[in-house]
Amino acid sequence: MEPITSSLQTFHFNTMGSDIEMLLRCENQDTSLIEKIAFDWFHNVEKRFSHLLADSEISLLNTLAGEHCMVSNTMLEVLFLAETYQAVTDGIYTPLLQNGMSSTPESAPSSLEWQVDPLMKSIKLPTHTSIHLKGIENSWSVKKFADYLRKTMELKQGLILAGGDITVWGRGYDKLDPWIIGIQNPWNHNAKLGAVAMPEGSLSTYSHFEEKGLSPTNDVVQSTVAGIDIVECQVWARVLCTLGVEQGLALLAKRTSVCEAIMLSSKHELHYFGREASLSRRWLDLHIDHYHFQDKVS
Repeated sequence: MEPITSSLQTFHFNTMGSDIEMLLRCENQDTSLIEKIAFDWFHNVEKRFSHLLADSEISLLNTLAGEHCMVSNTMLEVLFLAETYQAVTDGIYTPLLQNGMSSTPESAPSSLEWQVDPLMKSIKLPTHTSIHLKGIENSWSVKKFADYLRKTMELKQGLILAGGDITVWGRGYDKLDPWIIGIQNPWNHNAKLGAVAMPEGSLSTYSHFEEKGLSPTNDVVQSTVAGIDIVECQVWARVLCTLGVEQGLALLAKRTSVCEAIMLSSKHELHYFGREASLSRRWLDLHIDHYHFQDKVS
């Protein structure tokens, strides 16, 4: 009988419109099971939340705008999460839009809201509106699956990458080297702006180049946010690109004390927001032009 060994195993598949990669410390005999569970989970998330699928749950919900629509517990959970971040970001993250309007805060009237019947588990959208979760469903799915691997399967180390969202764990003990995550240069896919060192935590990068036909509202073309919760990082990465340096960092500083960020301008200038001490231990090989330390941003 061959010995059972625990080592870092790689997994790769495509779903939810992006490549998903995983690097997990697991037993060799468990790789097939993990691969099946992972594929089924992310594929089911795609079938539930994809706007590209006419029979997805969110497509049905949007089609029935103006009527009560029965939804799953999963849909309710994600919509409640979306409502939370709409409030936290002062409506800059806005999941409910008037049909035909662009996906910007200015085009989303603050009066728009859906009605929830928790007993019937139904949602009623205003007529002529639709929900656009803007990636929060993807980061939520990565967070849930990482929790499953850590708590249920008891995997001690792991990395999950889905598009611009990354979550890692398991390098915060026994003097292990941290995970080193490169930050993509949006103008050169063969180059990196720098890297982030994380024993545990999450990272999300958002770029205006990701959405065709969307014109930048300021000179920030890409933002990367590092923190603990991957959903929080994903939302703030998008918000920073939407608001720009001054307004975005002021709101971020007011609403969270655990996130740090870098923002890249159209002039190829790099802005850093975070703790001064993090520059020497978390953010690596970055050529920063402007520093915004957390206790000095208001």
